[in-house]
Amino acid sequence: MKMNNHIYKPAMPHLMRNLCIAAALCTAVACTRFDAVDKVFDNSIYLDVSATDQTQLATLGNKVGTASKELSVTLAYPEDKDITATVSVNESLVSDYNHKHGTAYTMLPSQYLDFSEETVTIEAGKVKSEKVVISFKGLMGEGEDQTGAMEIDKTYLLPVQLTSGDIMTMKSSAVAYYLVKRSSAITIAVQLTNDFICFPRLDDPDETELKALYNDLTAVTYETLFYIDKFDTQNVDISTIMGVEQYLLLRIGDAKFERQQLQFDGSGNGTQFGKVPSKADASKKLSSGQWYHVAATYDQATRIARIYLNGKIIDEAKDVGVTGSSEENRIRLAPRNTVGGVVGDGYCFLIGNSYNTGRPIQGKIAEARVWRTARTQQEIWDNMYRIESPESYEDLIGYWKCNDGSGDTVTDYSRYGNHGKFGANEQFQITTGVAIAKKEPEWATNVEIPEINK
Repeated sequence: MKMNNHIYKPAMPHLMRNLCIAAALCTAVACTRFDAVDKVFDNSIYLDVSATDQTQLATLGNKVGTASKELSVTLAYPEDKDITATVSVNESLVSDYNHKHGTAYTMLPSQYLDFSEETVTIEAGKVKSEKVVISFKGLMGEGEDQTGAMEIDKTYLLPVQLTSGDIMTMKSSAVAYYLVKRSSAITIAVQLTNDFICFPRLDDPDETELKALYNDLTAVTYETLFYIDKFDTQNVDISTIMGVEQYLLLRIGDAKFERQQLQFDGSGNGTQFGKVPSKADASKKLSSGQWYHVAATYDQATRIARIYLNGKIIDEAKDVGVTGSSEENRIRLAPRNTVGGVVGDGYCFLIGNSYNTGRPIQGKIAEARVWRTARTQQEIWDNMYRIESPESYEDLIGYWKCNDGSGDTVTDYSRYGNHGKFGANEQFQITTGVAIAKKEPEWATNVEIPEINK
């Protein structure tokens, strides 16, 4: 984590080592109480968020007026009596933090904080308290001119300390330092670990106008921001980003291809350009733990297919695809029909999944878009992180900011309202006939996507 040009590498606290010793002792003597552990080290309490790192990011979106963070007070092991503890703001720790880390943060102004202290109880026999909620307020100021709003992209420090008169605190984890910033960047994304986004309206036979919009294309652009938490390598060759399987699909990897390389597959009747690129190139491998912007374009008129990574062309194929655009071979992203309310044969446009559940994106997605045109390199570069007034673009047929932050709906901000749903949570039936187990939607609400085009 980079802070004021200083790289902070926190030392591993003694907590994990002590807990491992305690667990081993309990296993060895099959203890049901805590006497054996008590002889190894005295019991103590700590903040759960500080168990591995005292520094906590509180990156807040610039379109929200209130926000909150949660923590709990935790015991190393249970006690036979109730334990009372207090979590409170301690401004005097600001200078300690700055001295230790070579930073110059100022204390978060009180006007943005709706928290001073809270006393909690860990009941006898338990190891964790109820949640303590640290609330932030007034982030956008007042009125249309946002008078008094928190300064955008300035980081403040909020030290929170744990104290108790009943038991000692674990020094290395008794303080949490929140770095509070109202960021101009994107701060919310969809977490697609073992999940995907489907579009029920595209499977509705009554949605003829929307289906025609997705099925009558002579050019197309896929765009999104994505972040790979990890690349699955065991029995997995592909991670699907978005598109239609065996037709027009943007993905990472392929069978007998570089596992971490982008590929645009245009095998469908409306594209016919095959795979771009067709040859693996290890120099184009993507990395996990990094945000990327990717765009893929195809135009029947120019017969050019391209892949852009962070606004730059990395792959291009010319004189490819259909040799004459006609009504019969226009691009179809919503080819699937429904009969009696049951999904019939044929694939359809999805984000994060294609042929089956074995091709997931183990990571995050934001700013996913579909255009009815082949966007230019300048248009892609200028608008990688947001589209202003999206309803004014007739050719923007799908725009999912992925910033809802809760629930199972992914809002479409284009003028067409093709809202997405978490596929697993919808128990969506894909063409293999295998129903995906129900799963709660996941949102990544503490991300910060750097804007490289500024």
